[in-house]
Amino acid sequence: MRLLNPCPGPGAARQRGLTLIELMVAITILGLLLVSAVPFFGDYATNSRLREAGNLLLTETLAAQSEAIKRNTVIRLATDGTKVRVQDLTNADSPVLLRERTLPLNVTAPAASVDFGSEGRPTPFGTAIAINLSISGITCSADLRCPGLRVDAGGGTRLCGNHQSCS
Repeated sequence: MRLLNPCPGPGAARQRGLTLIELMVAITILGLLLVSAVPFFGDYATNSRLREAGNLLLTETLAAQSEAIKRNTVIRLATDGTKVRVQDLTNADSPVLLRERTLPLNVTAPAASVDFGSEGRPTPFGTAIAINLSISGITCSADLRCPGLRVDAGGGTRLCGNHQSCS
């Protein structure tokens, strides 16, 4: 019976690991890839903030509609640039603040408001509203998608991915 030698001689040794040159080439390639991707990270972060703000606005709109139906009264959704408010207008002279949320950093919404009646539809009858979000100093485009909230006269609510293409 013949035994195999577990330690081969110096001529038969296997080389393991990387040489210094291979390591430097790999690091250089990784660095070039990262440098070429950096501009896209900025657009990704901006689009993420806009999407977050759009979802916040949609959520608050649906909450206002729900509260109007639940309380059987008029509820107002109002934006003033950086804040979104939901107010109970049972007593129009002194509205009660139900919810207030702040939009993400640098995202703005124009001053607008919509009142929802007890059926969850905008009042007065036939009112429709559009609220377009934006970031100061940045123009919306195909790469930077600024969402827009649409509430139609029947109470249908939707968030358009890019208010430039939302009808």
